[in-house]
Amino acid sequence: MAYQAEISRANPTCFFFLIDQSSSMLDPIMGVAGNPRKTDFVADALNKVIQTLIVTASKDVEVRRYYQIGALGYGGENEIIPAFGNSFGEQDLVWIDELYSKPLRVEDRARKESDGAGGFLEVSTKFPIWIDPVANGRTPMCQALERTKEILEKWTKDHRLSYPPTVINLTDGEANDGDPRIPANAIRELATADGNVILITVHASSNQFSQQLFFPDNSESLPDEPSRLMFEMASPITSSMLKTSEEILGIKLQPNARGFVYNAGIEGIVSALEIGTRPANLR
Repeated sequence: MAYQAEISRANPTCFFFLIDQSSSMLDPIMGVAGNPRKTDFVADALNKVIQTLIVTASKDVEVRRYYQIGALGYGGENEIIPAFGNSFGEQDLVWIDELYSKPLRVEDRARKESDGAGGFLEVSTKFPIWIDPVANGRTPMCQALERTKEILEKWTKDHRLSYPPTVINLTDGEANDGDPRIPANAIRELATADGNVILITVHASSNQFSQQLFFPDNSESLPDEPSRLMFEMASPITSSMLKTSEEILGIKLQPNARGFVYNAGIEGIVSALEIGTRPANLR
């Protein structure tokens, strides 16, 4: 039965993030003035995800090598760049303990907490940054997917007994460089002995009036060809993700639901990232 392998130091897993960094990511989430820009919010959400993965990999006083993390940004004029900046040079994948010890910087952020009397206090908290917001140019999604396939092809060969990698593609539009289903299908065909690579696509919304869809099992409600292509790119979600989705979203999903979220607002992006990165079978 697939997707049952324990995640351990002997058999780690991999999370790989693809980040649309085209100029349209400068628009506000849901197209609502005053909301965060999509590029800012996606970067913040990914930094929080990395923090969460660090916590889940922490035992006693050490961060254990349960995960390797990859992140590529795609935008500009067919630019594919490592999203971790200069911290790790040309490394395609970074161990979770290395990320813990080497953020780009640590910022002071204000956070509201209850004062116990019905009000709130503003508290300063430390917020590590690994990924900065970037937005420029076009959307070379196919090129990013092709590079991801090259990286994960080697990883799956080197980790035959591991829980397979999970790829999360965060985008707000369509590819400018071809049909993304072709490289997406090549990624989904990669596998360890425990199952095929999982590909999830999260569409960051610009339209406050359009319907939000979470993990649909068909493309009938999708409004256009680009959205249907993104649905076809996505993997069926695993039984563990199905259970997590129902816990977080509070809705019953179909067993053949796909890892695709359409027209996601702020809460939808957060939920999709949590569902996609909550580790199953962690030792």
